[in-house]
Amino acid sequence: MKLTTLAFFLVSLSLFSLGACNAPAKTTASVAGAHAEALAPAPGLALSNAQAFGTLHMGGQPTEADLAALAKAGTRRVISLRKAGELKDFDEKARAAELGLEYIELPFATPAELDDATYAKARELLRQSSETPSLLHCASGNRVGALWVAYRVLDQGLAWDAALAEAQAVGLKNPAYIERAKAYVASQSAQR
Repeated sequence: MKLTTLAFFLVSLSLFSLGACNAPAKTTASVAGAHAEALAPAPGLALSNAQAFGTLHMGGQPTEADLAALAKAGTRRVISLRKAGELKDFDEKARAAELGLEYIELPFATPAELDDATYAKARELLRQSSETPSLLHCASGNRVGALWVAYRVLDQGLAWDAALAEAQAVGLKNPAYIERAKAYVASQSAQR
């Protein structure tokens, strides 16, 4: 009788294991929502902390050559977080227009200037990046990271620590931006 019970148990365990092998695994894609891509370094670009996430590129200030290369590769929108007068090397807005790129400015220079409206607009644009390949940049990636962490947590369901690690790979360094992002995420999460 014990042998029969043991055999039944082993057969049941085997069937359960086979079923588990065929069950869809819970992946980052299912947790992350619409974007199944992973954040990865974007080689071939001169901008600092260059990262790619599907059709979205992020990091520091692009060169004119970066803009041309991205346009040739299919990028259709540039989102600059830099304030007027920050960039003195070339007229980025004019160069983007020459390349047929939509140019959007969401300027802020300090954590105190990063308001909820800027977060909301940035999150909207990031949600559109799979349909409209985009470049999101500031000078170094620090400001980009402050927006990225909120987007990944609030719009894609990534855990704070994982989103923060990605934001730091993009260039987020300033503790005040991290605290601003954390406060924004907390306030938006409380409203849900």
